[in-house]
Amino acid sequence: MEQQYKIGLIDDEEHVLELLAVEISMLPGFEVGFATVDPLVGLEYARDGMADILITDILMPELGGLELSRKLIDSGIPVIICSGHSKYALSGYKVDALGFLTKPPESVELAEVLEKAKKKLDSLYWVRKEMEDNYNVVGDKLGYRQQVYKPSEILYMEQQNKKSTVKLEDGSEFVLTSPFLESLKKLRNRYMVRVHQSYAVNILKVKNLYPEECELVSGDRIAMSRSYKEDVRRIFENRRIN
Repeated sequence: MEQQYKIGLIDDEEHVLELLAVEISMLPGFEVGFATVDPLVGLEYARDGMADILITDILMPELGGLELSRKLIDSGIPVIICSGHSKYALSGYKVDALGFLTKPPESVELAEVLEKAKKKLDSLYWVRKEMEDNYNVVGDKLGYRQQVYKPSEILYMEQQNKKSTVKLEDGSEFVLTSPFLESLKKLRNRYMVRVHQSYAVNILKVKNLYPEECELVSGDRIAMSRSYKEDVRRIFENRRIN
């Protein structure tokens, strides 16, 4: 079952609270934790754990939304400002507000800012984001074995028939059953450069260039064909220091 995130609503206008409550009730994964016209009561509700996310007005008697946001900065509760005074938007960001909604809030904008708040709260989201940005996973479709690697760990790729063998720095390897160029795209490493009809290397792993081959930091020597070696040499030409 999908986790339900509780939304706290603070606004001194009842009809705004009612409008927000209706809009939130139509969004999957969100529900109203509390709704109040009294910001002092709302602050206590938030501190008591009755809300995962808070939506508050700015101009209210006794305690304004900006001051309320300051009091909750260390709570970990994302605060969203909802006001008819757009000039306060910048002030909201200065107190670490997650977003700004103009009254009356548009349904799409409300949904977007709540999803943003959800991601901030979802630690697994950031783990998945890190994985997507820095890791790849290869393995059989049945899931019996999955290998996790960083694109930066690739040394080179060798194509034989319809299989691409990818060599990693730690000495391990894996096989992709796809044509050469398709395999290159799957690796998601922009530093992979083709040096031969059958080889591509991680250009950041090249240690020495020879007339017919390049030597990698691992000691592997990879053949360079006439069609590609000049392109490789041009990559390094601008870095020559003698």
